[in-house]
Amino acid sequence: MKLNKLQLCSLSGILGSLLMFTGDMLLYYEPVSGREYDSVAVMSAMPIERLIAGGLIGPIASIFSLIGGYIFYIVFRSINKVLAKILFVSFAILFIVAGSYHAVFANYGIIGRLPESLQSKQLLLFSTYLESIYTVIFICGILWTLILFYLVIFKKSLYPIWMLLFTPTLLVLLSQSLKDYIPYPLGAIIYGGWINLCFMLFFIVCFLHFSRKRIKSVISDHEL
Repeated sequence: MKLNKLQLCSLSGILGSLLMFTGDMLLYYEPVSGREYDSVAVMSAMPIERLIAGGLIGPIASIFSLIGGYIFYIVFRSINKVLAKILFVSFAILFIVAGSYHAVFANYGIIGRLPESLQSKQLLLFSTYLESIYTVIFICGILWTLILFYLVIFKKSLYPIWMLLFTPTLLVLLSQSLKDYIPYPLGAIIYGGWINLCFMLFFIVCFLHFSRKRIKSVISDHEL
């Protein structure tokens, strides 16, 4: 079966999300409930080799997710090339920075091995640094979401309105409200991996949508 560009990008996004989720689990998986989940405490007891492997996966995974994001440029370039470029670039920066965030997040496990007298100051400094990285991710995520909604709602494209329900940046908002209801032993898997599970679901939906016979015929006609 020959795959079109949109299907290939979707598969790349799925792989990127799966790798990032795997990195999460290497960093802080242990069987707990959502209420008991505490990634920082768990990482301080994790083997250092596991922390290194979990952290290194982040930048690699972000490459595949970035390729997955090329979907947006392909789909919307014929409608508004400038906005399509901004949409893709904002998504790309989001994942480049997210991959860096993931890589350095492992440092929580290293700081947790320091004497208690040194931990509090180091944790404060490191948390402040991570917040600055997260701010970039947040801004890019908001920009990407707003442009995506505008193009899908007000312009006609291969991207249907119902797919907005699977927008990862919206689904992420549900995580905090779900935390207390996640049973043992799924706390780290569902709550800890929620963001990447949301992106994985999104790219799976994209792949299924762009694999539909009617959509594939349109894609073929436009040589996408």
